[in-house]
Amino acid sequence: MKYESLCNAVIQGVGGKENVVDVSHCVTRLRFHLKDASKADTEGLKATKGVLDVIQAGGQYQVVVGPQVEGVYSDLLQIGGFEAQAALDVNEDPGLTDEKTDPFSKFLGLVSSIFQPVLGVLMAGGFIVSIMSLICVFAPDFKATTTYAVLYAIGYSVFEFFPIIVAWSAGQRFGVKPVLSMAIGAVLIYPDLVTLQAGDPTGVLFEGNALLQANVYGDVFGIPLVLLSYYTQVLPSIPIIWFASKVQKFFSGILPELIRGIFTNVFTMLISCLVGLLVVGPITTILANAVAMGIQSFLALSPILAGFVVGTFWSLLVMFGLHWGIIPLWFTEMSAVGYSTLNPLNFAGCGAIMGACIGMVLKCKDRDANTSLNIPALISSFFGVAEPALYGILIPRKKLMWTTFIAAGIGGAVAGACGAKWFTPGANGWLGLPCYIDPVNGIDMGFIGLAVGGVIATLVAIAAVFVLGTKTDAEAKKEKAAA
Repeated sequence: MKYESLCNAVIQGVGGKENVVDVSHCVTRLRFHLKDASKADTEGLKATKGVLDVIQAGGQYQVVVGPQVEGVYSDLLQIGGFEAQAALDVNEDPGLTDEKTDPFSKFLGLVSSIFQPVLGVLMAGGFIVSIMSLICVFAPDFKATTTYAVLYAIGYSVFEFFPIIVAWSAGQRFGVKPVLSMAIGAVLIYPDLVTLQAGDPTGVLFEGNALLQANVYGDVFGIPLVLLSYYTQVLPSIPIIWFASKVQKFFSGILPELIRGIFTNVFTMLISCLVGLLVVGPITTILANAVAMGIQSFLALSPILAGFVVGTFWSLLVMFGLHWGIIPLWFTEMSAVGYSTLNPLNFAGCGAIMGACIGMVLKCKDRDANTSLNIPALISSFFGVAEPALYGILIPRKKLMWTTFIAAGIGGAVAGACGAKWFTPGANGWLGLPCYIDPVNGIDMGFIGLAVGGVIATLVAIAAVFVLGTKTDAEAKKEKAAA
């Protein structure tokens, strides 16, 4: 195995196989839930060749290994005998119910475990859709072709049926059978219910209240049926599948074994879907609208200040894995109003980090350092993966790190001032620039401001390297002591 020695060191560093509850990975990190985090040798792991850093956040013990994480993860599963992305019940998982784990960490662990498996395909679909939007800017007639219709369907199908995809991932997390989870999620976007919603409502609840007003389309067992558009929605599927896990567990425990296999699914699907359509769906949609209104109200107070704050501190959140608490807000806002005004504020972050990498490649005289770290970090940052640069380049150089973060804040301020919007999820970094093109009006001032802010952040970060130099804090300290 290519990463056998690294995997053995990691297993030993986290306290051995018996200390691991489960392990998953994202684009740069191995993410462990440990039975006892105190048994892990954090400093030893940080000193291990191939490990960029170790982070403890969101209820997880995260070992950063860089872009080769998939290969390391594959070898780790075989060497450690671990299961790939094991589905765990939060009520039975000792790694998540430890008294030392605070509620916020539990929440971050929950969110990340649900969104990590779907973000890749979500970004893939968004990239296809955003490229279609870019082509139509320069060739408007392309939108009327069959080729466009087919390619757009390939990309947008991910969003059209997003409740089903999220339901599957939530089912993995809460221990609900995958097919059952997907069937429950599919009810939210069943065509006949969508058609019913297109007709005239039979009544209106909370008429006149901008946040609570909802149309009623008949009733179910005397309960008003509020139908809303759940296409592209994130929130409804998660609490519905959580509720379904409780229903499934209840009936699995009380039904005789002879009929358990059939009727557990019957009762779980029937009860969960009714509760989802009549209660959970409308409530979560109200919450989504409230979140969207809150975000836009916050940005309206001072778009420039908001852009600077979000842009400056976004990479810091990524560094500690806390960004998982923010990412769902992008999709919540998008599902409510059709775009996100929060996401563009951190776009310049990748530009600034890429600028720091460019500066290191140009300024650094050590060919080995360029080959082993600076150039790979530059390539990763271009594709929106910031961790290699964060842990390998910026953290060892604190002045450069904060200057790069401030450069990102300047870019975020420009994007906020110009009213940039994120219309379609897609690739991160500069590769995802087409995602900010308005599908109706094309390139507008918001898009121009976003691009200009990204360029400014990149140039400021490059200049920072030439001003501050390439020495790490430790190297500078040694030179000062020697002098």
